[in-house]
Amino acid sequence: MILSQSQRMLGRILTTAAITLLLFGSVHPRVQETSDYLVVKDRYSNYDYAYSVRLPKGVTALRSRPPFPNHGFVIQLSDHPKANLSVNASYNAIEWSSFDDAISFHKDSFKHDVGGEVTVVNQVPTTLGGLKAIRFTLRPETRALNDPEVREVLLAFRRAAGEVGIVYEITLSNLSSRYHRDKHLIADLQRTWRLKPLPK
Repeated sequence: MILSQSQRMLGRILTTAAITLLLFGSVHPRVQETSDYLVVKDRYSNYDYAYSVRLPKGVTALRSRPPFPNHGFVIQLSDHPKANLSVNASYNAIEWSSFDDAISFHKDSFKHDVGGEVTVVNQVPTTLGGLKAIRFTLRPETRALNDPEVREVLLAFRRAAGEVGIVYEITLSNLSSRYHRDKHLIADLQRTWRLKPLPK
């Protein structure tokens, strides 16, 4: 069966929504007991999606407990619920074929989150664990917001023989007022990102 572009996008949105709920749903320590999640310190290894990364010094992350899928983790950066850094890996089930597809999806998702038009204000090629990657920043177009949210994404595709492949993402969601203070964390994670052999 051949899926239309809109069907593929809807599927990707539903998949990402499920992952987001598993990773981020009410994980703020003041709202949810940390015992419901596993605390991540130092180096995080993920054998399902074949990667590892070292957390920046002094940073603690949370990830889902089994039997929930282990895609990655989230770091809460402040008391504000929109200030977080996430690492996520998932199969490219909707078959993004290019970085443009991924950027378009993230624009639509961010547009939904902020309730208005958004724009890509920066976009540069980079690498992640030796893979070709893209790093881009999204901001709302409206100037009426007092302290608008900024979203920055570093994204890479990993091919897998006979499979749809894997999408790796490091995402910083933050308020403009503290974005420049925290954006170095993406580069910190990028420097320590290591790929592992894909599971057979």
